[in-house]
Amino acid sequence: MLSVFLDANVIYSITLTDVLLTLAEHDLFLPLWSPNVLQEAQEAASRTLPDAAQQAFRKRLIMMDQAFPESSIHVEESEWSQFDLPDPDDRHVLAAAAQGQADALATRNIKDFPQKLLDSFSIQVITPDDLLCVLLRRNRKPQLAPYVSLSILDIGHR
Repeated sequence: MLSVFLDANVIYSITLTDVLLTLAEHDLFLPLWSPNVLQEAQEAASRTLPDAAQQAFRKRLIMMDQAFPESSIHVEESEWSQFDLPDPDDRHVLAAAAQGQADALATRNIKDFPQKLLDSFSIQVITPDDLLCVLLRRNRKPQLAPYVSLSILDIGHR
């Protein structure tokens, strides 16, 4: 099964994450994340969402972790230093994706994850909309098409 590490900027989008997790529930792929990525998404929500929405967002992250316990990849900070990325704050993302043996890393910040470096870990960097297209092409289940269509329309708005 395809395993995909989800960056914080993907998890931040409620609609996109809901669609991706629905597809994961149907065994179209295995989502991966780390506690650090969830924390990063929570910090972004704290900066941008009203207080009431922040609490709901925090609860959603907890529920994600409970629903997909195999998805959480724990990486020690000492393992991040070996990665040389354009944004040093993204080293934990690559470290967790590599440790989780992800096939792909879904992010909106493609430029921050040079494919040449990811090739050494056999990880493909992919945008969320490209991920949805790949999942739809690989798994032609008509009952799932509405989820993917809705998410593709939402991607530009989050």
